Amino acid sequence: MKRILSLALTLPWALLFATAAHAETGAIQQIFSFPCPNTPAGVCADGYRPDVLIQASDGNFYGAAQLTTFGTSNPQGGTIFKVTPSGQFTLLFTFTADGHGNYLNGNNPASGLLEANDGFLYGTTFEGGANNNGVLFRISKTGTGFEVVHNFCSTASCADGNLPTSLILGHDGNLYGVTVFGGSSSGNCAVYGGCGTVFRFEPPGTFRTIFEFNGGSQGADPTSLIQGSDGNFYGTNGPNVFRFTSGGQLTPLITLPKVDGFLPTNTDGGLVQASNGVLYGPLITYSLNQAQFYEIHTSGAGFQELPQIGTLEVDFSISSLIQASDGNLWTAFNERSANNGIVIAMSPANGTIVRQFQFDGTNGATPLASVVQGADGKIYGTAIAGGVVGSGKVASGTVWVLDLGLPAPKPLVPAFMPASGATGTKVMIRGDHFIGGTAVTFNGVSAAFRVLNVHFIEATVPAGTTSGPISVTNAGGMTATSKSFTVQ
Repeated sequence: MKRILSLALTLPWALLFATAAHAETGAIQQIFSFPCPNTPAGVCADGYRPDVLIQASDGNFYGAAQLTTFGTSNPQGGTIFKVTPSGQFTLLFTFTADGHGNYLNGNNPASGLLEANDGFLYGTTFEGGANNNGVLFRISKTGTGFEVVHNFCSTASCADGNLPTSLILGHDGNLYGVTVFGGSSSGNCAVYGGCGTVFRFEPPGTFRTIFEFNGGSQGADPTSLIQGSDGNFYGTNGPNVFRFTSGGQLTPLITLPKVDGFLPTNTDGGLVQASNGVLYGPLITYSLNQAQFYEIHTSGAGFQELPQIGTLEVDFSISSLIQASDGNLWTAFNERSANNGIVIAMSPANGTIVRQFQFDGTNGATPLASVVQGADGKIYGTAIAGGVVGSGKVASGTVWVLDLGLPAPKPLVPAFMPASGATGTKVMIRGDHFIGGTAVTFNGVSAAFRVLNVHFIEATVPAGTTSGPISVTNAGGMTATSKSFTVQ
């Protein structure tokens, strides 16, 4: 069961100093800590075990804390929260049980949230719902209007999936994700109730299962999904990397090769595609206690292991990477030799650790989730332990910031639709790093626009413009499209 995640990695100091500059201390700052009662058991009103953050169109960060109750053999609950870049916290929603102990709105929120084009936040839970197999939910950024939009395992034999783990916003504005179990219950995965699924949710309310893994050549138990710059989806299941087209065709790309006779496996962190077009993913080799990353091309060629970054103490996972505005790949993990965990930056060229920052416990400990670069250039993240709170409470995790003076990420603008239109036409611009956008122009003429989320802007073709490129500006600079918009 993936519900309660943990991570404990060890890394010899000799390896650290061989691959990284001296650890920079005092740079990670707590901006919020999750308080829990200083008792053996109880309820943490704000939640605890916070997961990955997202930055929404309003500039604030949103996330889910996986649990609320503690001190029991089966902790449950969870919360959804907002936190400003300065650390002002707002509790938006709490997952609670009804009088019969059923979490009909969901239980244990899974992974991170996303902001869709309709302005709502969407997420999934590992458990709860009408069938206690997880839900897909949405909620407004003010905390109102919470709604379960799909209860998993709602069809015969859980053909619609069971245990959702990954949720992304597709290039078409729909939501895509995977479930670990469910789908076809025949053949290789019958005992598990299915080998897993890929699903699509089309707001406001259409849910579709678009692929069911067979447990054979396709693998089973998918845990991650991304959409690449080519429009195809890429994901992992066990030791396998696969490609999935929007038309529903799955192609296995590679089974990770054995290391000293042992088969590595992808971890729950999943893949990321860097600006060089290469996919990077975390892997672990349990029998060798290794933790490291690998790279692979979208064709399935070019697999290469990057240098080991840790020694795995227990059977858990490493979070995925992000590429920040300095070009490096960033992540955080629980490294035993550093006592409370570290944040590292790796070179995408060879996996060398080029920067390293240690937690000291007061700013957090045991970071498990991926980090995020804010529109201000700072690195933000969460830790599931540590922090400082007032008397009578004990901190159980933090939201933290790392201010390194990195430049704000520049907008990426690869596409727009429609390709032509008259004055007043609404144009959807798709790309990345749109949070904090300050201007949109059509061939140099300023346009009215709305930032919908990190990936989409809706703009209106302005009067007086002529055919030419569309440009988007934010604090990181201006980027223009390679193709021209045609004014009719």
